[in-house]
Amino acid sequence: MNPVMGLIILIVLFLLGFPVPYAIAAAGIVIMQLSTGIKWMSITSNMINGINSFTILCIPLFLLAGKLMNACGITDRLFKAARAVVGGIPGGLGHVNILASFIFAGMSGTAIADAAGLGQIEVQAMDHAGYDRDFSCAVTAASSTLGPIVPPSMPLIVFGMVSGTSVGALLVAGLLPGIVIALCMAALVTVFACRRHYPRDKFISWRHTCSDLKNGILPCFTPVIILLGIYTGIFTPTEAAAICVVYASFLGIVIYRALSLKTYLNVVRETVADAGPICILLAVSTFFGSALIRANVPQQLVASLMSVVHSKWIFWLLFNLSFLVIGMFMETVSAITILTPIVFPMAVAYGINPIHFGIVMVFNLMIGVISPPFGTCLFAVSKVGRVSMSRLIKSLVPWYIVLCAALTILVLFPQISILLPSMMSIGK
Repeated sequence: MNPVMGLIILIVLFLLGFPVPYAIAAAGIVIMQLSTGIKWMSITSNMINGINSFTILCIPLFLLAGKLMNACGITDRLFKAARAVVGGIPGGLGHVNILASFIFAGMSGTAIADAAGLGQIEVQAMDHAGYDRDFSCAVTAASSTLGPIVPPSMPLIVFGMVSGTSVGALLVAGLLPGIVIALCMAALVTVFACRRHYPRDKFISWRHTCSDLKNGILPCFTPVIILLGIYTGIFTPTEAAAICVVYASFLGIVIYRALSLKTYLNVVRETVADAGPICILLAVSTFFGSALIRANVPQQLVASLMSVVHSKWIFWLLFNLSFLVIGMFMETVSAITILTPIVFPMAVAYGINPIHFGIVMVFNLMIGVISPPFGTCLFAVSKVGRVSMSRLIKSLVPWYIVLCAALTILVLFPQISILLPSMMSIGK
């Protein structure tokens, strides 16, 4: 029971509003003291080893690439390109919203960047086309969950670092689940479009269509570079991130001529400010996970759970219900760094593929970013869409159902997550 006191202290510190890294470090020190005694050299070495990794460079590099793309003003180009592709089908702009988010996810890797970056453009365009504001904001919020699934994905990179799962395999694995989730949302858009008689875009000319596609095609090569580079073995995920930074810089400076030296330096500063807290979290979570292992906490939890729950599917049910609630209250990266050392050994014990588990875990937490009371994307979309939180949450109810249905599909059919990595022999 002694190590459990450390977990209780962690929860109490969270409730008191302590910064997450300090709370994790304090809990880890308590667990270490109550189990094996404090070894300061072990603490520092674990924290250093947690971030002394070539792979961890993926995080600041992918963040920098996404921010450079944003600074180039590519959101409007992407929206017009997506509109040229699917704007003419029933509920056209709803599908455009989803497709634009899917493409933009291949550059930003985060849900909040999608909601804030594309959100304003999407909501305004749907307003002008005659869509009601509730539907526009709801589809914008729901589609933002694609960001951390489609490669590159910051949460998947963090999960890979904490769990020891191949980051390259996780990035490749996110593509098919992202497509499945997007198709589920597109089906709901079609239902709404037929019932409410939403408009579709009228065809103007092939010249206009080709012009929009031409203007938006270059940024779309970003996820292609990532996937093909990892698939062919030309470069590692970290090298892919570096190539993406070079490519984004080339687009911003040479092609679009939208990046000045001052803008570039500001983007670099923002990237450092955003990447720093993530790296600190990884450092303290590595120590926290080591303290848990030394205290045999994961092993004891696995043994206790397996003595009561004998079915993998019961474990999946308990896990998803728990994490749907956790995602409503905890920030995604914090939840991954804290809880992965605890739940990952359980998943492995039940014979669940680590890549499949990572995809499901991240998507489960993504539903939380658009769920009350603390969903970050809820606040972003509420602001850009100028709707009240209560109104937005009410309009999201059918989307919660669809997203949970997509989550169920991903759980029941692990092949969706592991097919591409297995075909490419990545992570073996």
